[in-house]
Amino acid sequence: MKIQLCVIVSFSCLVGEVWAEVDQDTPIPATVVVVSPITRQTILAGQSFVGTLVPSKRSVVGSAVDGRVIEVFVEEGNAVTIKRDDEATSIIGQPIVQLRTTTISIEIAAARADLALREQELAEAETGSRPEEIAQAQARMKAAVAVKKFASSRFERVKTLRATSTASQEEFEEMQSLFMAAEQRQIEAQAGYQLAAKGPRREVIEQARARMRIASEEVNRLEDMRKKYTIRAPFKGFVTVKHTEVGAWVSRGDPVVEIVQLDPIDIRVAVPETYIANVHVGNDAQVRLESAAETVIVGKVTRIVPLADRRSRTFPVIIRLDNPAIDGNHLMKAGMLAHVTIGVGRKQNALTVPKDALVLDGKSCSIMVIEKDSETNQTIARAVTVKLGVAIGSSIQVVDPTESLREGQSVVTRGNERLRDQQPVKIVDFERTTSP
Repeated sequence: MKIQLCVIVSFSCLVGEVWAEVDQDTPIPATVVVVSPITRQTILAGQSFVGTLVPSKRSVVGSAVDGRVIEVFVEEGNAVTIKRDDEATSIIGQPIVQLRTTTISIEIAAARADLALREQELAEAETGSRPEEIAQAQARMKAAVAVKKFASSRFERVKTLRATSTASQEEFEEMQSLFMAAEQRQIEAQAGYQLAAKGPRREVIEQARARMRIASEEVNRLEDMRKKYTIRAPFKGFVTVKHTEVGAWVSRGDPVVEIVQLDPIDIRVAVPETYIANVHVGNDAQVRLESAAETVIVGKVTRIVPLADRRSRTFPVIIRLDNPAIDGNHLMKAGMLAHVTIGVGRKQNALTVPKDALVLDGKSCSIMVIEKDSETNQTIARAVTVKLGVAIGSSIQVVDPTESLREGQSVVTRGNERLRDQQPVKIVDFERTTSP
């Protein structure tokens, strides 16, 4: 543990060290470095192609409703973000454009009032008759029974008188009709009492419940529509085109902004049919940008479009790269030119080094090889200019025009940024490379 701590402290000192001009006779102190071996791997010969950086996602965001624009939250070039909602069940994009919602808000208020009415109707149906209503129906039934009993006794008396010809036929028929009417009123009152006692039918309750559900879904529909009056970003990215402004009227389907995603970012390369058979999804691709010549970028082939351009007989190959933002700025931007090297030729044995061993200055690429100085017997780092080939995982092919490199030599992978040619070094760690 103490040794590891010393190594970390030494590297911290190394990073902050500033070299001053020294005389030739003044010995240069040894710099602490970590090294890794040069390895030999069987790879496909590399071929370079020219490609163009394109967004991994591109969307023309349109309006889902008709409305008047009252606010635009973004300008061209602005970044837009997304986040999870409070319940972490869905992703919500940043607001882009706000439409006027006065009319839809009034419709929602009316729909909620209708829903409240339907809820009360259902509650009334489920509760059934009030005790006072049942008592009232019962009283009417008893009154009807008394009226019928009175009408029945009068009818019997008139019927007896008619038998002795004391009552006329007209009196008899009148009392008979009054008795029959009283009997029907009793039946009606009894049925009313039974209805009040049993309450509403199950079908009536279900009808009230259905009407309430209809009103509830209408509120949900209008609420969902109101959300569409706030147009949001579909994914994290940047606004590239703005199609509307405050005060404009947008119809359903009209574009409002265009958004692109730059992390990750894709490179679209046209590969001739001569090489396409050796290109496979998952292959590594070494990328060089005109705007970032000092950076070694490695991506992977993610898609091969199986339809060639009839004029050039080339197939579109899509290579995906991570492109994180640094201080809000992405190194790679859509439309940039890229030089891509992919292994598409014959198999060959090639020397490879870890990507961390590369020292780039924008014009050339070199590696620092560990050697012994025959005069001073010190361990030194010798700068060797190389050309880059095919990327293989965390390693990359190097070609030495002087053919002085060989398998097993050690190259500096940490501490090489500030090394000078022929500078003494002290090796504190030896990293092993692994093949993909």
